Amino acid sequence: MKIFYLEHLKLRKKTRSWLGPILVFSLIMIAYPLTVEFLQTNLEKSFYSLLWISILLSMMLATEDIFLEDFSDGTLEQTIISNTSFPLLIANKIFIYWLMIGVPISFLSFLFSLSLTQDFNLSLSIFPLSVVSSYIFLNLFVFGNALSLNKGSVLGAIITMPLALPVLIILGKSVIAIEFGINYLEFLLLLLGILSIIITIVPFIISYVIKAHLE
Repeated sequence: MKIFYLEHLKLRKKTRSWLGPILVFSLIMIAYPLTVEFLQTNLEKSFYSLLWISILLSMMLATEDIFLEDFSDGTLEQTIISNTSFPLLIANKIFIYWLMIGVPISFLSFLFSLSLTQDFNLSLSIFPLSVVSSYIFLNLFVFGNALSLNKGSVLGAIITMPLALPVLIILGKSVIAIEFGINYLEFLLLLLGILSIIITIVPFIISYVIKAHLE
């Protein structure tokens, strides 16, 4: 509980780290209907593709310096030396970032979807997909950030992006299933299965990668 509180306090003080991705996401969503033809009536046809990509980009921005400060001031090294479970610390850090960035973005996804489509049921179905996918993307990009900890964030994004593509495909199929009245819960369960594997394995992989950087 103490680790959770400290990580939350650290992120809350770094306003740019958590507010920046939310503002970028909002800007993309607001700009979308303004950058298409005025008389176009089927904005929703490409809206959800843009939505998933926007969530992905926002999660990538959110993880840009997730370990940088702790790496620079020696906090990571001290944590490894102490008896504190390093994978648990990483899992807590990712969860805090998701609560403060991923969940608000998911709620905004519901609001923007509702405002554009005027379809409450469709937008309500989009919300859990946004919640789960944002957590998946966040874990993947944190892994990429750990790989490129002292080599620049671009390398991590290049390495991680192919891992995110299958999730984007599932999200696209989910929207089609919702629009045609097919039970989309199978796709949601598939995403939950992917998430359960990722949140179990990724913290241990990241801890190993960071230890390798510090040695």
